[in-house]
Amino acid sequence: MSIYHSLHSAFLFAASRRHAAEFEGRKEEQRLWIQVNAYRDFIMATGQVYLFEDYLKEVAPMTSPQVSTALEAHQDTISQRVMALLLKVFDETPVPEQKQSVSLLISQVNFIADTGQLEACEDYIKNRLGHAPLAIEHFTTREEAETWLRSLTEPPSSVLILIGDEYHQMWHDRKDNTRGMYREYMLEPYVEGLVAEGIPPNPPSFKTRAEAEAWLENHPTAPFEFVSIAGEHHLAVHHQRLKRHTLHHVASTLTQWEERKRAVEREEAQNAVVEAEGEDE
Repeated sequence: MSIYHSLHSAFLFAASRRHAAEFEGRKEEQRLWIQVNAYRDFIMATGQVYLFEDYLKEVAPMTSPQVSTALEAHQDTISQRVMALLLKVFDETPVPEQKQSVSLLISQVNFIADTGQLEACEDYIKNRLGHAPLAIEHFTTREEAETWLRSLTEPPSSVLILIGDEYHQMWHDRKDNTRGMYREYMLEPYVEGLVAEGIPPNPPSFKTRAEAEAWLENHPTAPFEFVSIAGEHHLAVHHQRLKRHTLHHVASTLTQWEERKRAVEREEAQNAVVEAEGEDE
């Protein structure tokens, strides 16, 4: 079973427990199960799936799961409450496959604690809905990004990076060491939604992009703010991990997003035709 399949199985188990807690009105347990799957999200968003896979190989199988000493030293955190829930469920779960999923969920928390990422993870979980999608690196050009990717002996599993102001998905398959990247439309829906809510009448105004960037260094957005550059509206987006802002020209971004949506619709229609023709044969 691949690491991705194992993660997905554990995700489904946690999701089923969350739904059960919600149905039975156990609000605190429901919140904890949501948190459980957020650890997986953090591992995946930061490109650590293969590192986690290596970590699992180093953990000796045990009839009773162990708790990271780093987690035990982290007093009064939601991670400790999550671990207490998982240990309880592990003891109460009789089905071997489900027990395996709970064991992996426990290992996710231990991995994050043992690698010194508890605070970063909890900050990610707390703020991910209010922050820009997480990108782990920034490059000025695609050539720079491709050079970086080729140079890595062990690339991240799959992460978002920024090239200029645009998101790209970087991927790596450990089995055959293939790797690559493609444009990902992550911020365009944000721009569309924020514009629909209304652009403030008097946003900060600058003559040039350089002036806007200099101002943003001392006035970081939280995480989005409209600014005007040479009379044109832009959305400034703060990427806390990278300590930088990207600037998105509103009109052209919305145009690109509409073109992208139409392209996806055409592709889906073509796929539907192909599937229908295959069924008729």
